[in-house]
Amino acid sequence: MISPIVERRDRIREGKGFSGEELKAVELTPAKARRLGIPYDPRRKSSHEENVEALKEYLKEAETAELGFRKPRQTSKPHVGRAYRGRTSAGKKMRNLSRRK
Repeated sequence: MISPIVERRDRIREGKGFSGEELKAVELTPAKARRLGIPYDPRRKSSHEENVEALKEYLKEAETAELGFRKPRQTSKPHVGRAYRGRTSAGKKMRNLSRRK
């Protein structure tokens, strides 16, 4: 996995994703970058030459290795609607359907 370098004041750290300017420099859109497995951080505005060089090298390696990139899998389950109230115990109590002996 490729990750960018972020400089802030006197610190250098590993970033969460590449900026839009860095992606433009290698002629990538944010959507295409995500499909290729390259992280994109929309909050970053700066552009560092080291990150652009790293991206160019990564894309060159990906072309020569002919890596098949897939769309990332969905990590969470889709939202499921509310259960039909008549089938639940609370719904039966509400409609007076609970059996009493």
